[in-house]
Amino acid sequence: MLLIVGSLVLHGSSLTAGDWPMWRHDAGRTAVSEERLPDQLELVWTRRLPSLQPAYRNARLQFDRGYEPVALGERLFIGSSRNDSVTALAIESGEILWRFFADGPVRLAPVAWRDRVFFASDDGFLYCLDAADGEVVWKFRAAPSNRKVIGNRRMISLWPVRGGPVIADDTIYLAAGVWPFEGVFVSALDAASGRVKWRNDRAGSIYGQHPHAAEAFGGVTPQGYLVVDEDELVVPCGAAYPARFDRRTGELVDFQLPRPGRFPGGWFASVDPERAREIRRGRVTFDSDVNRQRHEDNLRTGEGVAGISRRITVGGRAFSFADGVPDVEGTVHSMIAADGKLVVVTLEGGIACLGERTGEARHHDDAREPLASPGGETAARVRALVRAAGGDRGHALLVGLGDEALLEELIVATRFRVLALDTDAERIDRLRRRLDRAGVPGERATLWRGRPVDFDLPPYFASLVVVATGVEAGDGLVERLHRLVRPYGGAACFAVTGEARERLRARAAALPGANVSETERFLVVSRPGPLAGAADYTGGWSGNDALVRAPLGVLWFDDALGFFKRSPQPWFVRGVMVARDKQWLAGGAPYGLGDRVFSDMYTGRVLDEGESRRFAATLPPPGPSGGQPNQYRPPWQKDAWKPEPPQPGTRLSPLTGRTEPRVFPKSYGCDGGALYGTIYTMRSGTPAFYDTSVESGTVNISGPRSGCTNTIIPAGGLLNVPYYYEGCTCSYPLPVALAMVAMPDEHEQWASWGPGEPSPIRRLGVNLGAPGDRVAAGTVWLEHPSAGGPSPAIDLEVVGAPRYFYNHSIRVGGGRGWPWVVASGAEDLTSLVIRGLEPGRYTVRLSFVEPGEAIVGTRVLDARIQGARRVAG
Repeated sequence: MLLIVGSLVLHGSSLTAGDWPMWRHDAGRTAVSEERLPDQLELVWTRRLPSLQPAYRNARLQFDRGYEPVALGERLFIGSSRNDSVTALAIESGEILWRFFADGPVRLAPVAWRDRVFFASDDGFLYCLDAADGEVVWKFRAAPSNRKVIGNRRMISLWPVRGGPVIADDTIYLAAGVWPFEGVFVSALDAASGRVKWRNDRAGSIYGQHPHAAEAFGGVTPQGYLVVDEDELVVPCGAAYPARFDRRTGELVDFQLPRPGRFPGGWFASVDPERAREIRRGRVTFDSDVNRQRHEDNLRTGEGVAGISRRITVGGRAFSFADGVPDVEGTVHSMIAADGKLVVVTLEGGIACLGERTGEARHHDDAREPLASPGGETAARVRALVRAAGGDRGHALLVGLGDEALLEELIVATRFRVLALDTDAERIDRLRRRLDRAGVPGERATLWRGRPVDFDLPPYFASLVVVATGVEAGDGLVERLHRLVRPYGGAACFAVTGEARERLRARAAALPGANVSETERFLVVSRPGPLAGAADYTGGWSGNDALVRAPLGVLWFDDALGFFKRSPQPWFVRGVMVARDKQWLAGGAPYGLGDRVFSDMYTGRVLDEGESRRFAATLPPPGPSGGQPNQYRPPWQKDAWKPEPPQPGTRLSPLTGRTEPRVFPKSYGCDGGALYGTIYTMRSGTPAFYDTSVESGTVNISGPRSGCTNTIIPAGGLLNVPYYYEGCTCSYPLPVALAMVAMPDEHEQWASWGPGEPSPIRRLGVNLGAPGDRVAAGTVWLEHPSAGGPSPAIDLEVVGAPRYFYNHSIRVGGGRGWPWVVASGAEDLTSLVIRGLEPGRYTVRLSFVEPGEAIVGTRVLDARIQGARRVAG
């Protein structure tokens, strides 16, 4: 680690009284400025922007509900999650100076510093732009992976930067990743160069207390604006309470997992402006209006000062958003003061600048240039594509933009959410600006520079894939794209002719589940049926989906549908989730059931009214709405609130090779669990599962809270974890639904194997410095020292004074073996002794990692095993 030298400048670096360079003015987020405003504020200019849609419907997570401008010199900078941009405006006139487009939503305020402006995006990058012209100075990918998921209805990085950047002492801090079990990256960079000063990627896997005294894996879930509090960095954690890091070293100082129980947290944190000049710890405060939610039959309020997030102080004058501003129409969302002016933003998208007016107020309302159907052959081609896909809903992937009219027709004539790829950067920029002028939001059309091979896109998301004319269909493109096609009707259409079509048809015919057909315009490779080995689920507390196995990774997440925590189990039929919510807000218990709702298992998209009606017609009629039980339990669970520990059958212990009862950790959760084929799912503090096919140990899906009903269900080739959280205010950080998909064994995922004293041991992996246990290829890898919950007692002795380390395994490149083994380790370890082994001959494998840059063959490894010397280069 590098030491960050310097004293805290609470109001940022190079800050003048006329600037407002960060959200709520400064690194402490105090919203206190020394700027002086005219006694009489008059309207100088206005500008109308489209209103924003926050990522989450839960107010405890709405850090991006509206525009949040910052100011430096004579410029305003405004980020947008609607068109994925940052725009510079002249403070004096409101004129647009430049606009820069990112590859994902910009949900948090930029940071202005010296002659630069920084901003974070859901594409996983922190950008540094020249404040004068918007040109890129440098950019930083917060997590070293290009893996994508559908998150909050957008195609984004699995590690979006939603820990809002903050700058102090010429250092910019940010946090990426929202799913602890997938990894979280908190970083400090030199603001001038982008050089990494430190990075903490250990805070995603922490074992400890959850509500109801449960114990489970959890971790930091950065969503909200980072706060500098003297020598500490405060990282808000969504709907939970924030974490604290040492901002000189990056070490985690303090973090509580969701143990506060039923007292809700939220995204907002700031240094208390009443004590902004005190030099002592513990002065960060919250807003109790944010930390508030209904818990069953009453409203619960967490810590904080009511309304503190909705007021600012400028030159000693207090401004409350609730009071409104004369001459400003709409609901005030944000205010800043800069250059002698007050800038007011409304939830409806209005921006108003007030100050000393020298002439008539100016009103900017950008004229739109709507897209129009080109008609003719292009319209005919799109109609053919819709027929191939069996409809025009869902997600479409367009590979190649040589025919720009095809993109416009897909937007105008269909309801697809389009993701378009092209290698021409100039074309991408021009089309982004064209779509922006037309008012097309990023949720409807997203354009990226690159090829499919450049992006780790999620499987099964595309109802339609179009490979445009002129795109070379070699290098395994058809195989790669077929993996992206949604089951039950998705199609990939290739605009190829002649010999290229024949070659492509031959390769497509060998694809699993593929149906190959031809039209005059396209070779169509569709997936009309289910994934081979997948299964539907229509109740009964059992199933047999052969595709769901550990390890599992996030496929999509969203909170568009939420259900009361004691609602009945959903069904998963032909790629669609069918669910009914208990009407817990309609008169109290006993609750009835609402109408069925339908959503796409593979993307989380809620089906519209017409789709729902057509799908419902293929199902049996719904059951009665009244007379519902308080709890829905499998017949073997006799106690509705305190189930017996799970013991589904026996297993062949990977440690001893002997048959034993299959016992594994399960902490608090009134859902006692159920075995669906090879996957046992349960609430164990968090949603959790145990894979009996590999004897995985208990894997926590940390972040959300699963319901009192067992709703963690393998079906359709996915592990489905719908949002059964309504009616609960426990401070779980991510009240959302998600779906998970099987990943390669190289994928990092930690478990708790469980207590015991296995003896004698035949097979064992010791994973030094790891945060938890892991099973792979028949070996149980136990962490040492113990950190991740109950593990077997192994007679293991370490000699020396080792220093243990951990990095997330996606940072490991090259070599052989499991990356999650060598990503952690021990330095200065003299010897390691394992006792209690069954007598016999053993194969011993040692794994090493080069922590820095090294030339292959220059380091010699010298080890002794049972006294015999072994040397490896």
